[in-house]
Amino acid sequence: MLILDEPTSALSVHETNKVLGYIAEARNRGLAVIFITHNLYHVYPVADRFVVLEHGRKVADLAKDEATVDDLIGIVAYGIEGTRRQ
Repeated sequence: MLILDEPTSALSVHETNKVLGYIAEARNRGLAVIFITHNLYHVYPVADRFVVLEHGRKVADLAKDEATVDDLIGIVAYGIEGTRRQ
């Protein structure tokens, strides 16, 4: 299991792409990866599912085919009620 907390927050675009590539490789080798981030555009391409927490409480747990980046942004910004999944 690999747990990463904001691994791309202080990186250049080139460095971010390298890290995302390493994450995709790890996932493809069967390694579980937990990617903690506020940047949904970084995590979306490499994620299989998304868990959104608010003050330590789970407010959403979705497979990738259940949510677009815009859906996730709505959940993070407004809660589950603020999305098209009402």
